[in-house]
Amino acid sequence: MTPDSPGPYSMGSVSVHSMDVTITKLVHSCVLIEAGGRRTLVDPGSFTWNDDRFDLSAVEGIDTILITHEHADHVNIDLVRGALERSNGATIETTAALAAILGEHGIEATSEGPSRFVAPHERIPSGPGPENVGFHIAGSISHPGDSHTFTETMPVLLMPFVAPWGSLVGGVDRTRDVAPRFVVPIHDWFVSPDGGGFLYGLARAALAEDGIELIVVDDFTSVTLSVEGHGARSR
Repeated sequence: MTPDSPGPYSMGSVSVHSMDVTITKLVHSCVLIEAGGRRTLVDPGSFTWNDDRFDLSAVEGIDTILITHEHADHVNIDLVRGALERSNGATIETTAALAAILGEHGIEATSEGPSRFVAPHERIPSGPGPENVGFHIAGSISHPGDSHTFTETMPVLLMPFVAPWGSLVGGVDRTRDVAPRFVVPIHDWFVSPDGGGFLYGLARAALAEDGIELIVVDDFTSVTLSVEGHGARSR
C-alpha cells in the first residue's frame, strides 16, 4: 500500500525517504517490525507467549526489543529470554522501572534512547498506571503502549483503540489529533472477531473523513507498507 499524499510529518531539516516496512502482529500489543534490514520486537507479552499458535521461530534474529511498560500483557520474561537467545545480540529499551525489574532476572536493559516519546499510561481501574514510554521505530512507525494522551506520531501509528483504561472514541479522537497516514489497531486480545470487525469499522469510517487509513492486521499475519519516513509529527 502506498500513501497518495503523506501529511507534513517533517520537523525542521529532517530528511525524507521512502521505505518498505513490514508489520507482523502477534497477539495484543506484540508486533514484529522489519525495515531497513532490521527486526524489532515490541511489547513481547504474556498473551503472545501463552498462545498455542506462537513459536519462538517467529522472533528469530531480532535486533532490538522495545517494551513500553511493565504490565504482563506487554512483557513476559520467558518470551524475552527466548527472543534474546535467538537474537542478533539484541538490545532492550524500556522504562527505568521495568529495566530494574528485568535486571532482577539477569536481563540487561536501558531506559535511554533516541526513539522514545512521551506517552503517559492512562489511569486503570485500580488507580494510576505505571511508567509508560512510546517508541518511534525505523523512522516510520510509532507504538504508544497504553496511552491515549501522546502528542506525536510517525506516518504509521499502532493504536490501542480498545482497553480497560480507554475507549474507542478516545482512541479515534487521539488518532485524529496526531494525524498519521495509516493506523493499525493493537491491544485487542479481549475483542472477538465479530466485535472487532464492528468496532474497527466504526473507527475506519470516522478516520477516513480525515484521510487516515485504518488497516486491520489479524494475529500472526503481516502487512507491508511503503511509507515516507520523516520526523515525528506533533500536535
